[in-house]
Order: sequence, then structure tokens, then C-alpha cells
Amino acid sequence: MSLVFLAFSAMLLLSGCTFKDIDKRAFITSIGVDQSEMPDKTYKVMVKVAIPNGDPKTPKSEFIILSANSDSISEGLNLMKSQIDKELVYGHSSTIVIGEKLAKKNIQPLLEFFVRRPDIQMTSYLSVAKPNAYEVLNFKPIQEQVSGGVLKSYFDFSRTESPYIDQICLFDAYRRETEDGVDIVMPIIESNKKELLVDKIALFDKNKLIMELNPSESETYRLLTTGIYNESLKVKNKNTMFVMNLEKGKAKYKLKDQHKNIIVNYTIKVRAVIEEKVDGLEMIRERDITALNKQMEEKINAETSTLLNKIKDKDIDPIGFGLRYLSRDSENRNLSFWNKKYSNLVFKIKSEVKIKGTGLIN
Repeated sequence: MSLVFLAFSAMLLLSGCTFKDIDKRAFITSIGVDQSEMPDKTYKVMVKVAIPNGDPKTPKSEFIILSANSDSISEGLNLMKSQIDKELVYGHSSTIVIGEKLAKKNIQPLLEFFVRRPDIQMTSYLSVAKPNAYEVLNFKPIQEQVSGGVLKSYFDFSRTESPYIDQICLFDAYRRETEDGVDIVMPIIESNKKELLVDKIALFDKNKLIMELNPSESETYRLLTTGIYNESLKVKNKNTMFVMNLEKGKAKYKLKDQHKNIIVNYTIKVRAVIEEKVDGLEMIRERDITALNKQMEEKINAETSTLLNKIKDKDIDPIGFGLRYLSRDSENRNLSFWNKKYSNLVFKIKSEVKIKGTGLIN
């Protein structure tokens, strides 16, 4: 009986369950990191906290932005605990936004922190923010019903299929940072107070932003990597301008050692339909389609070659040519050997365009 009494007394002294009611929790939907405006601090850390709406019949997006200047990300997140009377919950966070100024310096500490923290989703989407992360997080679109939902929708291809957006998750960014032969790529989100624009891609080396691709280059990059669907391309034939709908575009490549150089043989296949004829009322004839096929192939070849050489001149490898080369059987499977070879890479592009038809008019 004495043992039973002692056991019962000990149970009364034990602390209760750590479960907290939902009204005692603050759900974070997005995280932003900027370069601190304070000279003695490194980061300005921000979180977008969703404010729940009491009426389920009229969903709307309400949020607050918490921020703190600190020397580390973890310190900034801890400082924000004193700015709200609820427990900060990160499990619903789906996007991590990095300010442009900070991205041009060093993002390695950020990636290291986020992949080590267990309550940050490894499938969180990463992006570069212009002019800064605060402007992007603080933007409130009219159509957003859930706080942070628009940012996620930009990168969730079940909701949108833009030829300019190259999504990347936290786990993939960390893999590219630590893996030899491939570098980091992120989409750029630009805020101009009235709208968000996502039509550019940022290319990194292992730690900082090196170059930005304009919308046309971003489209070409997507064609070379993940492929594009339902995108437009303008082609001028004699005095008539045609707008082609690229229903599907895919590319693949092979590496071939040739003396001191490595040849990259790219094959690009595009299926298109004539969507618009800007000038003239003449009917489109078979020879016009043949000429358009050739013009499109020349245009794609030229734009692809220009972009690949531009990326090579910056000494970065976002496509992963080095990873492909090092993964194959070779007598010299080491990174230093590949780095010497990369500057002598030669690109050979072959495009195959097939115009299926001229639309419903004929």
C-alpha cells in the first residue's frame, strides 16, 4: 500500500501534457530574410503570421509581419517570440524568401540553418525577392484567400504552369550547394507595390547570386531543363509576323570527349501551332509552314547557344553538366579536372520543330 501511495503521489507531481489550444498558436505561412539595415547586425528576419478568420463563409487573407534584426537566423526567430502572445508554429510555412542584397553576398548560412531545423519543411519553396523580402511578404493581393497562398501557388505546378518560373525546394537547393558539378537556381519575385511579378530566374554559384536571366532567357532555360508547355514565340516571315503556340518543348543532351574539349550535343524537339497572324489576309500555304519551321529552328538554336555560352562565361553550372560528366565512367573523375575542362565546353544545338497546323481557320 505504501508503494501504491508513493506512485500515486509521484503522478500528481508530474507536469501535464504540453498540448496547447489552437487559439494559443500563431501559424507562420512564409519566412523572409533580408540584409539588416542596422550596421551592427547581419540579418533582418521576418515571418508572415496568418490571422484566422472567424467566419468560414467569407474567407479572406489577414496577416501580420513580425521582424527582428540579429546576427543569426535562430536569434531573430527567438526575438520575435516576445512580439506576440502566442506560440510560433512553423509547420505550415511553405515559402522562404531571400532579399536580393543578401543573396548577392552569401546564402550558405541560411540553407544550413533551415535544413537543420526540424520544424521547417524541406519542401518549402525558395526564391529571391526584389527589392527586398519585406516588400514581397507584405504584399496583399486582392484574390488571396489564405495568407501566403499566392506565393505557394506561383511555384506549385498543380496551380500554374509559367514558362518563366523554375521552382526549387529547400532540399534541392541544399543538394546543389553541397554537390559537385551543379549550382543553385532560384526564381525571382519582384514587387512593385501593385503586383507581384515572377518572370526571371537567378543563377548562383555555391553561395551567392551571380547573374539574373531576363524573361526571354528564363524561357530558354526552362526549355533546356524542365521543358515548356503552351508558350508563345514570334517569328517574322517576309512581311508577315506569326505568333506560334509552343504546345510542348523538350530538350536532352549528351556529353562527348573530343581531344581537349568536351562537346555538349543538345537535341531540342518542339511541337507548335500557328496561333496568330499579325499582318496580311493571305492564306497560309504549305511552303509558308516549311519556311516557318526552318526559321523557328534557327531562332531556337541561336538563343540556346547564346544563353549556354553566357552561363559558361560566368563559370557557373546550373544545368549540371559537371554532375553528369563526373557520374559517368571516365579516367579523370575528379572536380579539378572538370573545372579545367568546363571553360572549353563546346555546344552543338540541333532543333526539330514540327508545326502541326494553322489553327481552326484553315
